[in-house]
Order: sequence, then C-alpha cells, then structure tokens
Amino acid sequence: MTQHPGAPTSTASVPTVGVAGDLVEDVIVWLGGEVAYGTDTPSQIFRVRGGSAANVAHALAVHDCGSRLITRVGSDAVGDGLVRDLADSGVDVRAQRGERSDTIVILIDASGERTMMPDRSTARAVTPFDPLWLDGLDWLHVPLYGFDSTRESAVFERLCAQATARGIPLSVDVSSVGLIRGMGRGRVLDLLRRIAPTVLFANAEEAEVLGLEGGSAPPRACTWVVKRGGDPILLRTASATREVPVPRVPEIIDTTGAGDHFAAGFLAAYARDPDPVAAALAGSHAAAHILAIPGAHAPGPVSAG
Repeated sequence: MTQHPGAPTSTASVPTVGVAGDLVEDVIVWLGGEVAYGTDTPSQIFRVRGGSAANVAHALAVHDCGSRLITRVGSDAVGDGLVRDLADSGVDVRAQRGERSDTIVILIDASGERTMMPDRSTARAVTPFDPLWLDGLDWLHVPLYGFDSTRESAVFERLCAQATARGIPLSVDVSSVGLIRGMGRGRVLDLLRRIAPTVLFANAEEAEVLGLEGGSAPPRACTWVVKRGGDPILLRTASATREVPVPRVPEIIDTTGAGDHFAAGFLAAYARDPDPVAAALAGSHAAAHILAIPGAHAPGPVSAG
C-alpha cells in the first residue's frame, strides 16, 4: 500500500505519537510583585515535572492518544520521580540515564508571562538513541531544544533520519526566540531544510525571526502552523494560506505549557485525520484550557467544544 505523505503510518484507531526531547524538573516561581533586586521578593514556589517534550507527551496521553517519550534524564531520585510520574500519566517513557536531572527555573509575573532559566547539562550529554524506540510510532515530534548543541543536534538529526526512513512523519516546534538566536537563524533554517518536517510549529515572534509569515512559501508537503496569541492561527502550505480562529480566554492565569498543549492537541487530531484546520482547532482549544489554569498540566481530557 502506498502511504500518503503526512498521513499516519498505521491504520490503528488510536495512533501513537513519539516525542523526543527534555524531561526536567521545573521550579515555578510566581512573583508576588515586581522583582526587588538585592533584597526579598514575596513568591510562591512549586516543583513540577517539566520539559517541552515531556509536556507534549503528557498532553498527548490526556488527549487519548498513544504517547511515547524518548529522552535523557538523571540517574538520581529526581529522575526516578520524573520518569515514574510521567509513566503513571500513561506515557511510554524510553530514557537514557545521566548523572543528575536537569532543572528549569520559570518566573511567572502578574500578567502570566514567563521567563525561563534552563540548566540542560544532562540533556546536552545525550548519546544516540536506540532505533528500536521508534518501533510502532505513527508520528515523531521534536522540539527545537533537542538541536541546541552540536552533540545534541547530531543525535536528534540521526533520530529524525531514522524516522523518515521508516515513513514516520515528523513535526518540529521551534520553541523559543532566544533559542533561535542562540543557534543562529541560518543554522535553524538549514536544519529544517535537512530534516524536512511535515508540520512546523512557531509563535508569531518566532515566525517573524525565521521569516515564516511572508516571503518564501513552505516546501511541498509541509505545513507551517503560526500561533498568534488571541489572533487567528495562520496555516501556510506551498499552495495556500488560511486563518483559523481561536477561542477567547477570559482570564490568562499562566502561559506555561500552552504551546506544548497546542502541539499535542494538534498532533492527536492530525495523526488520526491529516486535516490541518480541524487539527488547529483542536490545538487551540487545548491551549485555551491550559492558559486558564496554573501550571503546564491539564488534569484530564480537554473538550474541543
């Protein structure tokens, strides 16, 4: 049977989406006011499971989609807890083990906006993943964080090439303007040309840095998905540009994980039926739900209505 480009690789009613990337401890700091430099700032501090890839994998399980995380985590008590917690949520975790688990400190201001300070020492020491970890996947999603350093990039490019050779479609989330600038715009664009994802996710600022909203069109069989906050989502293909309205969020509590939940909602729908408009609607409802609650994790299934 000939596989249609961008379609799932199996006919199972519940597809399995693999996500490759970080599993870390998030230390979330809710500031009680403006930062008082040189003295105390009243805050609330929470320690939770984090990492863009882990958040997407968890959210996929919430959306009743088969979910597997391919990652590297510390061989410490924190790492044990992170793996156990994610597995308990329904995710099949395939993890290399390093010395100590990575941490991201996230400052949340009064508007709900976040500032992230990552320590990714263990993630940067990643070695090639077992190709058998791709067995049974219908899709592979990789946040750009996995390509940050030269060593990581070689490992994740190899994984993407192995997935492509098996006919597994790919998606990439470009993740962060700071990451794009740190890697270099030219390097990111060259990377995307090499791995040729079927779907590319970006927010408006990331899209502007990479030139996704204007100028050249996406390659054939690729869809660019540009999230623009409360404005309609922009879907760009080689032949058309469409806008998809997003639901209104009366009060934004916390933006942590919104992009990850959008990706999960989109991919859970798209892996079943490659309709980008319907998938964008599913993604936007997932993101709207997470924006209205604290933290990066939805407690249960998210309605698309």
